[in-house]
Amino acid sequence: MIFRHTNRYVFRVWSRCIQCAAPSRRPRTREISASYSTLPGQEDSPKETPSGQPLRIQQRFQRGDSLTWTTMSLDPSSSPRGHGTPRWSISRRVVEVHGGSERQPSFATSDLPAAPRSSLFQYCLSQVRDKLVIAFLPKGYPHSVTADYKPYTIYSFLHSVTGTVTGTLSTQALLHALGMGAAVAAGLAATTNWIIKDGFGLLGGVIYAGVTANRFDSSPKRYRFLSAAAIQVATFVEILTPMVPHLFLPLASISNVCKNIGWIATSATKASMHKAFTREDNLGDVTAKAGAQATAAGLLGTSSGILLSYFIGSEPSHLLLAFAPLCAINMWFAYCANEAFITRTINLERAELLFAGSARHLADEYCRNPHATMQQQHLKHISVPSPAEVSSREQFIFQYRSVFAIPIALEPSLPRRLESIQQHTWNEFVTGEIFGPGRSTERYRLLMIPAGKKGTIDSWKTVLAPGKLPHDPHVCCWFTVDATTLDTLKGFYHACILRALLEQASKSGQELTEESAVRYIQVTYNIASSTFDEVVQALRSSGWFIDHTHLGDRNARLRLSE
Repeated sequence: MIFRHTNRYVFRVWSRCIQCAAPSRRPRTREISASYSTLPGQEDSPKETPSGQPLRIQQRFQRGDSLTWTTMSLDPSSSPRGHGTPRWSISRRVVEVHGGSERQPSFATSDLPAAPRSSLFQYCLSQVRDKLVIAFLPKGYPHSVTADYKPYTIYSFLHSVTGTVTGTLSTQALLHALGMGAAVAAGLAATTNWIIKDGFGLLGGVIYAGVTANRFDSSPKRYRFLSAAAIQVATFVEILTPMVPHLFLPLASISNVCKNIGWIATSATKASMHKAFTREDNLGDVTAKAGAQATAAGLLGTSSGILLSYFIGSEPSHLLLAFAPLCAINMWFAYCANEAFITRTINLERAELLFAGSARHLADEYCRNPHATMQQQHLKHISVPSPAEVSSREQFIFQYRSVFAIPIALEPSLPRRLESIQQHTWNEFVTGEIFGPGRSTERYRLLMIPAGKKGTIDSWKTVLAPGKLPHDPHVCCWFTVDATTLDTLKGFYHACILRALLEQASKSGQELTEESAVRYIQVTYNIASSTFDEVVQALRSSGWFIDHTHLGDRNARLRLSE
């Protein structure tokens, strides 16, 4: 054991020494091409590397508080002139993680209406209304929030009321199942069961939060609706407990797990939603008023639930009859609240909906006239859909299906795909010349990778068929460790244009090889570089948040050798 820890310590010290001795990367320079005519073909030889100095690349994977760096290198002497079977070298090491950020809020002034002087009653009514606005709505409402804040708040309030009513019914069913008027021994057993079920619920919530990670920020509507469904499932299970009292502990534990999942998802998604509502950096005010609205909805729902219980009694069958319509209404309000909310951040689904139209248009224009310049094809005015248009098409109930026929993999495991890469492609991939000569400063990388029938990665030779695309090919996109938000946007935008052009090639029956795939990457790079500035301006003018995206959430970045 001591020898193992000593080796680990020596390995960490040696790794840090190597990292400190590594040369720093050169600053990035932007190169925009005014034309995207066809680049030199596959007859051009790849960049030669000095003998005995193979090109290396590293990919990181975050696991908890540590990063696992995988170093990959290709021995040039194993495959003369880029042909034959290459020999790969793979090694892994673990390093520490550091990070953190902080933001400061500010306050905005409100502009409440003046009190009318026509009558004492109207004056009092106006004062009451103003007090309610101050108590339950953000300061400066409606100017301090976006237009979708009002319908979302109304539906969320009604959703909370109905949810509290069903929760009251389930609590009554639980107390009936435990037999509150039984002997002391039965009361002690009931207390023990109650504590155990709470423990299972907390454990399930912790596991769920760890597995879901940062998906709450990238897909708030999906997980907000999932939280509503989880809470209603928990309520339904609790109402069933009086029918099978001997199964109280497992049923109550399942119910508590679902409740904790719902509460965690609700609190996590509300944070990102409230941030999207703000216009004057008043996130704290919006959050505080949301808490006041939830408290008022809880009081109203509890009162309504007690009143309903007084009329229907505590029979499980009566509770189920009352629960069914209330559950349907509750889920409908949750759906309406999500429909009213407009997501302004960019994740994979919304990015595809953003770029699909422009990518297909650019691919069609290129296929019509491959040698035309941007000015000749009148493609300077790039438009993207608004956040409201994309939100109306966003899926948050069922699984999202890509709008492209060619799938994409963001920051996948590079070691698993090494067998599909030949030496000359590897050299161009590491140096950046896969985008063309002089493109080594780009902070992202693209590759076209064929896949096997059962999801395994195959080589190009085993899957190629004349006139057809390889079986289940996909575009892989990686970002470097120093990539900015604009770099991730450009890489994904480039990948969308590449997928659109590959769709055109598939329809026209063109044969796709590894060499032709590299040419497609080079051609689409020129298209993306020529139009990306217009895309960024269109995104900003449409109201999208591009200071941060969720395209690189996997955090499996690459470190390239010099």
